[in-house]
Amino acid sequence: MDEKYDLSYNEFFKDKDISTSIDPLTGVLDRRAFFEYVDWLVSQKRQFSFFLIDVDNFKNINDTYGHIVGDLVLTQTAQAFISVSGQEGVVGRFGGDEFVIAFENVTEYQDVWLRGNKLAKIQLDGLDDYGLPNLTITVTTGISRFPLNADNVGDILNIADKALYRGKNKGRNCFIIYLPEKHANISLQGDRDKRLKLMQLSYSVFNNLTACGEDISTAIATVFKSFVSYYMYDHICIETHKKLNYSVISPLSPNKKFSHIPYEALENIVNTTGYSNINNVEELNESAFPEIVGECKKHGVMSALYCKITAYGKDYGFIRVDMTNTVRIWQNEEMSMVIVAARAIGLLLHYQGKTLEDLPVVAPVEVGGGNNA
Repeated sequence: MDEKYDLSYNEFFKDKDISTSIDPLTGVLDRRAFFEYVDWLVSQKRQFSFFLIDVDNFKNINDTYGHIVGDLVLTQTAQAFISVSGQEGVVGRFGGDEFVIAFENVTEYQDVWLRGNKLAKIQLDGLDDYGLPNLTITVTTGISRFPLNADNVGDILNIADKALYRGKNKGRNCFIIYLPEKHANISLQGDRDKRLKLMQLSYSVFNNLTACGEDISTAIATVFKSFVSYYMYDHICIETHKKLNYSVISPLSPNKKFSHIPYEALENIVNTTGYSNINNVEELNESAFPEIVGECKKHGVMSALYCKITAYGKDYGFIRVDMTNTVRIWQNEEMSMVIVAARAIGLLLHYQGKTLEDLPVVAPVEVGGGNNA
């Protein structure tokens, strides 16, 4: 690192030589030194907020661009955290692609929210040299507060981990401030638990749709409302050949009016398996997909997911999901749920001999939880 991490302003570090306590790759405190500081804050009963931060889908960055770029991303991310934190926060590397920050005397909800929002908007420098000027790097953060949430370091870490887990399930590229009334029942899951959860969610979606009898409209509306509430989508709807229908909109969505996207544009962008996920519209090749890019820009959509509704070789339409003004790193679980819903709707239409155009036009509705859910 060209510049050494200066913590001389901090009471705990001002008389200490931290040269042997710096992570050699990223230039921030190593895990041991950081938690020595946190232990001191707790022992002195000094209030602080604790940020546990994960670089989204970092394994994909390493696998796609190589470890040199991966190391550069970690280094640039760490330096961005130092810059944003200033003299309010102390930054450490927890391990791998996870970082930690402690903000002493920052525990009021609004003050914590402002710091989380700044960290969520970090910009990295130096990637242009590797031919990656448009590589989007996002982070997910879980936040706990001492002594509001816990009175010891272990619990402070576990609670931040719960909030981080919620952020990952929400779609990443967000920060979650732990609130016991919202997050106390979160259970951290291993790989086996995640597989079981995916099976249970798939069964729930399929059962809600196929148990509706002739009332396909109510079934679609119920499932779409649950998607917006659980995954915090800004907008989800069905696109037919001629119209947009069954819109469910989050109350947090900046845009409340969404219009029909030409069917040919959707067919052009989905892959051979019948779906397409766009993490960042700005990274999409506009010359290849001019209509989709134009429609997304018109609605302020930054991320989108499209899934074709089919059954026995017949195309009925699409499920369309939009995120406005935010990049979303689409996760396998949520894409799987949308695919399950699309397949179930296709089967219902097939066996009832209907098309999406046969279903009544349903007025858009707002539903969903508040921020930092």
